[in-house]
Amino acid sequence: MLAPAMPPSPRALVRRPGARLALLGLVSALFGTLDGEARAQGRYESALLGGRSALLGGTGVVLGVDGAAPFLNPATLVRIEDRNIAFSSAFFRYAHRTLHGWHQPGPVDPALVGDLRLDHTTVTDQGLDSLPDATCYFFNWKSGARGADSTRVPIGRQIVAACLGKTEENEFGFDALGFSGESASRRVRQAQTFRYAWGRFSAGPSWSYSASSRLAMGASLSLVRTRYTSSLSVASLVEDTGAGSASSATYQAALSGDSWDLLAHLGVTYRLTRVFSAGISLRTPTVHVLDSLDASYVDTRATETAAVRYWAGEGEFVAPSPARIAVGASAEWSRLRLELDGFFYLGQREFARIAAEREEIATAGGAVTSQARSRLGIVEAAAPIANVALGAEVFLTRDLSLVGGVASDFNALSSLRGPMSAESKLFFERMSGAHASLGLVSYTRYGDLVFGARLDYAAGQMAAVNAFASPVRLDPIDCREIGATLVLAGRISLRTVEDVAREIGDAVEGSAAPPPERTRPREPMRAPARED
Repeated sequence: MLAPAMPPSPRALVRRPGARLALLGLVSALFGTLDGEARAQGRYESALLGGRSALLGGTGVVLGVDGAAPFLNPATLVRIEDRNIAFSSAFFRYAHRTLHGWHQPGPVDPALVGDLRLDHTTVTDQGLDSLPDATCYFFNWKSGARGADSTRVPIGRQIVAACLGKTEENEFGFDALGFSGESASRRVRQAQTFRYAWGRFSAGPSWSYSASSRLAMGASLSLVRTRYTSSLSVASLVEDTGAGSASSATYQAALSGDSWDLLAHLGVTYRLTRVFSAGISLRTPTVHVLDSLDASYVDTRATETAAVRYWAGEGEFVAPSPARIAVGASAEWSRLRLELDGFFYLGQREFARIAAEREEIATAGGAVTSQARSRLGIVEAAAPIANVALGAEVFLTRDLSLVGGVASDFNALSSLRGPMSAESKLFFERMSGAHASLGLVSYTRYGDLVFGARLDYAAGQMAAVNAFASPVRLDPIDCREIGATLVLAGRISLRTVEDVAREIGDAVEGSAAPPPERTRPREPMRAPARED
């Protein structure tokens, strides 16, 4: 069977106004959904980039042709056939998380709560989120000279792009979580609100150049904004039903930080034979630009008298992206494309760092016992880590393909070890996972549509508030999460947008041409390198 044939240029495509309008409407809807929540704090492969790349296991170092290309390997931009293309992706994710022993995460203080052993302390949380992704505009800066083999990238082609994408994110939380239980003549009531969000946003230009029929190179420059917010509030009341006494504890900690940095991606791809190709890309260390931080903390313990510790401050939040080397190998046959990628992240002594000048106040029995200014410093390190991704695309027909992939997602952060506090730990989660995806790609003369799903599994640790210890502290618990993400993506030629506007104008003026004969659509992407 022959692979889908490539049109010599977009100008050779037959016009169909109705289909163009429908596709344009769909892509406009896709752009409208780019706002919401997503999920990778120490897990670099959790973010979904691009529609097609996301369903191919996150691969794209060699064969990338969507909005993930500038972030994986900008050299692949020359594979984009159309003159001007816009990419958009929308994701909808359902997740179910289980937190074991959340309401009693560690040892208790017998002097406060006796021999407390609560039952049913495990918590489950589930939710449906809308996730944003990369949006890119690609422009054919120079067309280049196409050789006799139309499946080869034209020599001298140059593509430039402007992209905005979310390359990392992890968000979790719940509001007004209540609990009640009894143990050893103690009645416990708790209320908790917990929420944190970590994200990296990248924006900037990209460029790619086809130096020969085999070699392509590319570069991109990105301004990266890393934002981290966390808010934790717990109120616990323990009643001694025998003595008629009670004690209470409250714990509130909040942080909001922004770090702005510059980094670059450099990459090359090389066609080894008519079937096999290879690629490599480097993400450079970051250059810090500016930052901001606000943080606060309140810890209250009330027995016969109340004791309060409070502080608030502002300062620095620095979170540089780790340097990364990505390598990939691909094979292209008439009906099958395969790609295997490896991602190697260098370790960092400072994956994230805060330094804050704060004012501390302590009270006991209604009187101020101390008041001072101090400096708080917390550093989170990241270990070197490697992940692997495998993707495959099988053409069912010349216009429809089945895509799928798998990827590992190991965490680079250190294990959580108790006891901890908001003054010793920035991040409350450490989970590693794996991803598997499956979907369909429909190619049309005006662009393509991608639809599918990615399944996720992750397990690890989270930090939970132990209000039964003195002082109140954070202890690690085991947790796991199962998730499913619906991927809907579109790609459309900006030339099509121009043609639609022109045809609408002609229709209004009464000078529209009669509809052409219906012809068979042809795939707008570069065809596989070899035909059987």
